[in-house]
Amino acid sequence: MRLGGAFLLTLLSCGTSQQAGTPDTGIAAVVDSGADAASLCVDGKSTVSYPSSDGEIAVSRTLPNLEFDSVTADGARTRIALREYYAPCAGRPGLLVVRVGALWCGSCRWDYAHTKALRAALPEGRVELLDLLIADDDNAPATTEDLSLLGARTDAIVRAAIDPAFKLHSGRIGYAPLPAYAIVDRRTMKLLVVLDDPATEEVVGRVTIELDELDGKKTSPPAPPKRVDGLRLKDWDMLRDMKLPEAPPPDPTNAKADDPAAAKLGQVLFSDTSMSPTGTVSCASCHDGAKSFADGRPQSLGVAVGDRNAPSILLASHARWQFWDGRADTLWAQATGPFENPAEFGSSRLFVAHAVRRLHRAQYETVFGPLPALEDGARFPPSGKPGEPAWAAMATADQVAVTRVFVNVAKAIAAFERTLRVKPNALDRFAAGDLAALTPAQRVGLRTYFSAGCAQCHYGPRLTDDAFHVLRFPTGRKDGKPDEGRSTGIASLLASEFRSDGPFSDAKGPARRFDRITPGPWTVGAFKTPTLRALTTTGPYGHSGTIATLADLSKMYSTAGLKTGDPLTIGERELWVGEFVELHTPEITAIMEVLSGDPR
Repeated sequence: MRLGGAFLLTLLSCGTSQQAGTPDTGIAAVVDSGADAASLCVDGKSTVSYPSSDGEIAVSRTLPNLEFDSVTADGARTRIALREYYAPCAGRPGLLVVRVGALWCGSCRWDYAHTKALRAALPEGRVELLDLLIADDDNAPATTEDLSLLGARTDAIVRAAIDPAFKLHSGRIGYAPLPAYAIVDRRTMKLLVVLDDPATEEVVGRVTIELDELDGKKTSPPAPPKRVDGLRLKDWDMLRDMKLPEAPPPDPTNAKADDPAAAKLGQVLFSDTSMSPTGTVSCASCHDGAKSFADGRPQSLGVAVGDRNAPSILLASHARWQFWDGRADTLWAQATGPFENPAEFGSSRLFVAHAVRRLHRAQYETVFGPLPALEDGARFPPSGKPGEPAWAAMATADQVAVTRVFVNVAKAIAAFERTLRVKPNALDRFAAGDLAALTPAQRVGLRTYFSAGCAQCHYGPRLTDDAFHVLRFPTGRKDGKPDEGRSTGIASLLASEFRSDGPFSDAKGPARRFDRITPGPWTVGAFKTPTLRALTTTGPYGHSGTIATLADLSKMYSTAGLKTGDPLTIGERELWVGEFVELHTPEITAIMEVLSGDPR
């Protein structure tokens, strides 16, 4: 996203507390006034703290007095309550616009970065804006710690709080993409309308209509949003941010990440089947350069068939997490996994270390220095890994030395993977201004891509948010059980010796916080959003590889995955995953068919 630099969000203290005697339920007690708004005012001040509400959140209903956690400018915890915006005695009607979004959400990030323009276009003095944050970059429920990052992405001062329960969702019609804008009459605190992922001018137009109606003026339909080849300016701006990335971001956890000699060694190791005891499996077995570094199989095949599809590793060096379930947080940590997986290489760190000594010693030592005395069979058995008797019998220092070789092999492979680049496709040319790069059908598909909410998750240079979502796609497990995804991935991550804050990382300090990474209901059945680069050459699709074609993938998205109760999947459907009508399925398919990603 084009964020225009970092900005400071000032989080104001609400200066209120919960009403006395009211349980801390998130919905405070309300006062039943039994009178209209005019009779509530004495000497220009309201005689009640909040109007009566039946507790239901719906359009044309008075909102309950919701309260949200926030922090003050100096970092102290506080709460923001809707009653603070109640103004029945104001000289002119006013509105509260509540913007609900998430840090992972691409369309939300665009809105945050263009808040200043929105504020400038709204009627001065008549509209209050409140940001509610529901989730962080990974799609975990938001905490008050996330508000500072929200502020850094917002180009104007906005009062903000967290709403991890997404309390205002029931005021929407069905499932719809983020951000959501709830417009509230401050005299009555009635919810007037909820807009789903609107353009800036659509928000301004609706605010104008609502104020005119409250003022008793004649209203007229707002002008339609400005468009470029059918795309709203907001969508066009997001599209231009989808240009191909070049060099990956630095990796402080791998001192050899951008060492050409390490990359050359890694390229050799990537295709070397000698790292597997069967002599039949290498990294290239599942990540074939001729297939955009995927393998074209439903589930990966090593020494046995796995439970998940092998994703392309093109541009994986840019990813925040590795594997479908995020159980590795660096590219080199990911590279360690297949070696000791019994269904992939079926190997061990001792076996890998011996193979390096036997076949690649000179090249390895040029990059990483001397190998340990692996020729000493009494100290270093031919194979073994943690949990096996041969490994347990070794001296601790020798275990560390072998593991260091094992990790260095992975870091060299990661260095090679960091050199991989992708050729531009038709969408890149279209985004650069060549409107003839897409056919009329593909341009229609691109408009649907934005209107259906695909750009929430598939945005930016790699067309992914790197977050974890529940899409209820079918399992690929051989036992037929639903795949729990992120919830099991977190457990593996937290137990891993190869984390970025572990003893084998080259980072001088913690590269990532792990104290906030915890399993919860939101992680069950959640999988990492894959890049759409190289989509045309990396089928079959989904974490399970059970979706054969792009048309099938469009249909699966159109219904937001399998229905509740289907035994092939698990997890709660996310509130922002919308369904689109059957008519739009071929349109989405048409734009997906241009998303090639040939290696270069």
